[in-house]
Amino acid sequence: MGRVSLGFSVFGKIMKHGYHVDTVTLNVLMKGLCVSGNVSKALEFHEEVVSKGFRWNEGDVVMYSTVIDCLCRNGFVNEACVFYREMVGNGVCPNGFTYGSLIHGLCGVGRVWEGFELLEWMGVFDEMVKRGHKPNIVTCTVLMGGYCLNGNVDVARELFDAVVNWGFARDVWTYNILIHGYCKVKRLDDAMRVFNEMHREGLVPNLVTYNSLIDCYCKAGDVWRASEVFETMHYSGLTPDIVTCCIILDALCKRQDLKHAIFLFNQLVEKGLEPDVWSYTILINGCCTNQRMGEAMNLEKEMRLKNLVPHTVTYTSLIDGLCRCGRISCAWNLLKEMHANGPPPDNITYSILLNALCKNQYLDEAIFLFNQMIKSGLEPDVFCYTIMIGGYCKSKRIDEATNLFKEMLMKNVVPDIATCTILFDGLFQSGKISYAWQLVNMIRDTDPPPDVLNYLDALFTSEHDDNKCFASAYC
Repeated sequence: MGRVSLGFSVFGKIMKHGYHVDTVTLNVLMKGLCVSGNVSKALEFHEEVVSKGFRWNEGDVVMYSTVIDCLCRNGFVNEACVFYREMVGNGVCPNGFTYGSLIHGLCGVGRVWEGFELLEWMGVFDEMVKRGHKPNIVTCTVLMGGYCLNGNVDVARELFDAVVNWGFARDVWTYNILIHGYCKVKRLDDAMRVFNEMHREGLVPNLVTYNSLIDCYCKAGDVWRASEVFETMHYSGLTPDIVTCCIILDALCKRQDLKHAIFLFNQLVEKGLEPDVWSYTILINGCCTNQRMGEAMNLEKEMRLKNLVPHTVTYTSLIDGLCRCGRISCAWNLLKEMHANGPPPDNITYSILLNALCKNQYLDEAIFLFNQMIKSGLEPDVFCYTIMIGGYCKSKRIDEATNLFKEMLMKNVVPDIATCTILFDGLFQSGKISYAWQLVNMIRDTDPPPDVLNYLDALFTSEHDDNKCFASAYC
């Protein structure tokens, strides 16, 4: 940055003496600001130059491209798009580097798949081709990833085929993008066809390839096919990594096959694979779901012996398991431990313990915990409010349930069908039908989802007993 400052010092002297400044000088200064990360100063400098009547010419593509690339690399993609339109509007013709930078930037930001920006990067690519600038394989692969993330995997396939006609050789990364795209939209047969094409091209799939396929088969519930791919990976000489381990452990635990999950975990550890926090958390959650709390707690201790710090999800799984077993005081102690040493509990952690307390008639303790949650800085969501309203109704404290419901509306938390069913069930049972009418109008003002509106429309025209089933999960 010191040299950039020196450059601008010399520039100031040049301007002071009335010498002419050419495009090359301005480009060097702009590039210096961009390379040093001073994006805002680069934009200010550009505006200042334009405001003084300086006209950019066709040779200034370097300056524009440098700024666009810098903006995209620093996450200022909207500003890069504005700069690009200004560039074209001033008659400066973009080159391959300009287009490549812009496409990479647009495909790299998290919001790129929304509305305007999606159309923007598609349009930039089309214009790039029309102007005769052939994209390189990296640009094409990034763009393929953009299409896949947006679910347009067929368009990604067209681009995948087109790169061959443009004279590019597709690599493992290109194939992985398309395979992952097909897996994302659950088109497993297409993913396997691309996998087989990859073999015919003489390319060797890597762990990313296999993990995408294994993950997709597991999520589809086809563990047998996933194990086939796993064996193929093993025979090809690849060693499973921790990602592979987590994918398979998660699938086995969700199938309640804890025996094989523990066997696989131990086998991989024996082969030298170092488990991480997530692999332990998956196995702990599996044990908790199956109410094998002794094994779950032992795994948590084992984590600590390996200097692995449990995450919020780890603690939440343990608290959920303890609550399922009726060990609410132990679950509360874990929550206290989270408050004392971290990690911080989230809404899910609180909702699990609140639900257990309310179901077991510990309403005052639940109220204390609910208030503690708010004091800690967390905003209760619809699930937390519904649990507490259900607790009040179950204890026949209808006025407090109604007040909490009104508080929920005031905080712009929109009730769902469970919230409304539980509250109105309590109001009808206590004979407070007039309260119910008042609340109906308040709920309508919150723009609730269609199922809530349908419920409200039918509330006073159908048998109330038909709706009691909705409350059973919370009461």
